[in-house]
Amino acid sequence: MKYKLLFLGLFFLLVGAAFLFLENTFYQFADESGLLHESLFLPLGILALILGALLLFIFVAKKVVQSVRMRSS
Repeated sequence: MKYKLLFLGLFFLLVGAAFLFLENTFYQFADESGLLHESLFLPLGILALILGALLLFIFVAKKVVQSVRMRSS
């Protein structure tokens, strides 16, 4: 599959955005004493967003390198 990095990067960005949306919508609240309660969706969402951005960056970098190599040949 030629665009595996692209699809994986977009998938992780989508999953990260979904996790952060779920965290913000359902699981984040402050109790009577002011203590903030959060779920595991926040760190998972941020991790998925970082991983997705990294995979997309690698995909673009590979395409640029391939383009430069083809022009220099």
